[in-house]
Amino acid sequence: MTFQQQKTLGNAASTVCHPIDWPEILKQPEKFTPKTVRAYLVSVVDKMNKHMALWMDGPKMGRICVTRRSRYGTTPVKVNLSTWRCRQLFPHMIQCKWVENGIQKTLFRNVINLFLQSRNRKEIYRDIPRQISPLCHSPVIEWLKLQLALPEEVCNIKFGGLNARKVLYESFLETIKYPEDWTPKKISQEFYRTLPACRPATGVRVRRNGVACMHMPSRESCNTLLEHWAQKYESSDELRF
Repeated sequence: MTFQQQKTLGNAASTVCHPIDWPEILKQPEKFTPKTVRAYLVSVVDKMNKHMALWMDGPKMGRICVTRRSRYGTTPVKVNLSTWRCRQLFPHMIQCKWVENGIQKTLFRNVINLFLQSRNRKEIYRDIPRQISPLCHSPVIEWLKLQLALPEEVCNIKFGGLNARKVLYESFLETIKYPEDWTPKKISQEFYRTLPACRPATGVRVRRNGVACMHMPSRESCNTLLEHWAQKYESSDELRF
């Protein structure tokens, strides 16, 4: 290949990758039973997790990160695709037939739909930046202090994951003086202002099994935020209400 050809191709060579081995991922047992069909579906998603992960927050929310092995070098090739695009690129179908309680059952489903509906799918959350913008006083800070002080065994908040908004709202209202002044929308906006990582992408309402949810940063990130807040305001006259 001439220098001019290499210049025209740019980084095309580095993005050439091995295709996903779908025959290995979808390899079926000799016979399906109610037990083996469920184990098979879990196994399929576990194998897909090596190549796919679903973005759960941020501007890429709802997209699938597809990872494949590069033909040149050790760095994997990653692309973020919409679920529609993934269905077009990977139209493979899963077909299972088994007998359960004397009834013939059949499952015929696209692999991407199976991945999206599975509980053992791989999920991606944004990394919370260490550098945190200055904060002003907020009741969310007091709520956060209380939740972090509780042992994980008794805390109803799932840090580093999705929480039902109803649970967050109820626990927040228990910590303020005038709960009647706080609407769900006002509570959400206060969380977004104090904990920017909680804010979903514009126009997106995060749901799990039909329940409206909000992502909470990890315990480590929340503790870092509280330390920053204490250093910034608790020992100075800059506290603003």
